[in-house]
Formats: sequence, structure tokens, C-alpha cells
Amino acid sequence: MTNKPLMSVKKLSKNYKLNEQDISILRNVDLEIHEGELNVIMGPSGSGKSTLLSMMGLLDLPSGGEVQLMGKEISSYSHENLTDLRAEFLGFVFQDYHLVPNLSAQENVSLPLLLNKEMTKKEREEHSQKLLQSVGLSHRCSHFPSSLSGGEKQRVAIARALSNQPRIILADEPTGNVDTETELKIIEIFQQLKKQKVGMLIVTHNEIFKQYADHLYTLNQGELEKVV
Repeated sequence: MTNKPLMSVKKLSKNYKLNEQDISILRNVDLEIHEGELNVIMGPSGSGKSTLLSMMGLLDLPSGGEVQLMGKEISSYSHENLTDLRAEFLGFVFQDYHLVPNLSAQENVSLPLLLNKEMTKKEREEHSQKLLQSVGLSHRCSHFPSSLSGGEKQRVAIARALSNQPRIILADEPTGNVDTETELKIIEIFQQLKKQKVGMLIVTHNEIFKQYADHLYTLNQGELEKVV
């Protein structure tokens, strides 16, 4: 592990205006993601976990503070530049999967690869098949989301997040809708990613992640506190 973080936020804040009142969602959040480390944030619903993840996933802009990716301050980047950075460096695992219903598991995993003009269709297919195999779903490549269980959908979503070989994985409740067996399979996937020096940030209610976290945080009423 290098001392230089893959990604960091400094004094990050997020405010919304509701009925002409400013609502503070996040306040002065400091956080770093280093390669090969699993960071876990726990907190009650409405504490700002998903908001923080969206800003670190470059899907939303902060009201104040800095977001740095690979040592560069990117808070003021254009939407197009942020999209390019997301495609190059980040993999996002959504709580509700966000799979395209009329595409097969393999086609869903291949979607981010369409941005890579250097890959042929055959290469995209082979790469997506290997990813599905890595999450234990090689037998479900041609199946559509409607025929997959919640745990299978989540593993397809993880495979899709890995398709562009990201340096950083951001995951929102990755075990929120799965059984115990699938939960352990997903944790094993994250353990393998650590060995591959991928930096990870997981926001969750699931207490099991406490024992696997390199750094554990709590987020409550918009304030982040480091536990471990």
C-alpha cells in the first residue's frame, strides 16, 4: 500500500434547500481510500451514507469541500470529465442493482465495456463471461434479471462494477437483499479484491462487515467518526 490515497474527500459538505430552509446532510467529512483496503461506513437510515457515496462516485457534487481522485482535485470538473473519470477508475454497486431488465446477465456486465472502443464484441463477451464466472454465475450468463434471485442480481451488479477493472469500488448495501450463503460469497469477492489492491468503500447496516473492515466509520447526522 502506498501512502498516497486513491481517493479522498476533505471537509466535504452537502446541503439541500427545502421550503426555503437549508438542510445539512453532510458536514466536514474527511475520508481516504487507499489501495487494498476495505473501508466500511455504518449508520442509521437518513444519516447521509448514500449521499456521501454518490459524491465519491462522482454522481453528485458537494456543496463545499474537496474531492480528490488519484491526487487531483476534481470538484470543479465538468460533467463530461467526471463521466470519463468514473468510467476509468470507479466501479459502483447499487443497493437496488440497477440492472437493465431486457438485457441478459452477460449483456448487463458488458454495458460499461461499450465505452471501450478498442474492445471487439467477442472480447467484451469473453470478459463478461469470466467476470460472471468469478462471482459464481457462469451458468446464468444468458438469463434475464426477472429470472434471477436477489442474490444473483447483486452478484451480476458486482461483476458489472468490475468490468472496467476499476481502482476503486463503491458499494451501497451490497448484502442488503441476499441470504446468508450469498452474503458470505459477496464478502469473499471483496476479500479477493483486497488482494488485487482495489480500494473499497462500503456503506451498510450489516454488522458482519465490522470484522472485515480495515477502517470502520460511523456516520450520524451528517458527521463521520472513525471507529477503527
